[in-house]
Amino acid sequence: MTIMAVTLLLAGLVSLKWPWWLPRKEGILVLAYHKIGYPPKNAKFKDLWVSPEKFEKQLAYLIKTGYKTLHFSDLRNSQNDLLSKKSVLITFDDGYENNYTYAYPILKKYNAKGNIFLVWSTIGKANHWHNPETEPWINMATAEMIKEMHTSGIVEFGGHTINHPNLAKIPIDQCEWEIRESKKQIEKLLSTQIYAFAYPYGAGARNKEIRGKVFESGYEFDFSFKEGKTPWPWDKKTPIDRLYIKGKEDMLDFILHIRNGRGPIA
Repeated sequence: MTIMAVTLLLAGLVSLKWPWWLPRKEGILVLAYHKIGYPPKNAKFKDLWVSPEKFEKQLAYLIKTGYKTLHFSDLRNSQNDLLSKKSVLITFDDGYENNYTYAYPILKKYNAKGNIFLVWSTIGKANHWHNPETEPWINMATAEMIKEMHTSGIVEFGGHTINHPNLAKIPIDQCEWEIRESKKQIEKLLSTQIYAFAYPYGAGARNKEIRGKVFESGYEFDFSFKEGKTPWPWDKKTPIDRLYIKGKEDMLDFILHIRNGRGPIA
């Protein structure tokens, strides 16, 4: 097979994987990570794991190509302004120990900003919402790790409920407690106000009553787990969408993902 034939074949495979025929989504670029590290052999959800090497390459690419990393507080200060197309919010869901062990040093190395959504009841414990028979429990960041990251100015924090429930499947009064209490406890731990909330599993993000409880609790931003970008300035009619960065993505995938503002077909 000639080099030209190979090139055409690869181009064809890429075009089938990434929906090039759809218009690029415009808006604020928000990346959603979970675990930075190496998945256990029996992990079912390996796509939740991005290796430290891949994460560093992705971050280095963002910095090299002129992206400015943001904190939640930067969004708060820019609510009525147009953000640069080269702005990016890097988020991590749940608050794993590996965010401290691997992601935090890499963020520091590049003087980049990161943001972690915490599940309050699991701080210093394990990710108990997973079934350990199918997804191994792993350590969550301790209060000391969280305070160190906060004090460094590298990482800001947001709420991700107390127990990581599916908010769409529990009574609304329980939803309210999960949302409100998580904010209260994190603010007490860090002695500072937090502004952002992410819905576990993305559940309830399009439910008006649940969203109402988020804002009634004092949060100013809510984030979905829906693939996409959200126009800025933000009208608050829908949550802020994010791009889920998976462990299996290579650098070309990553570049196309953030450029297109949508995930691959498969």
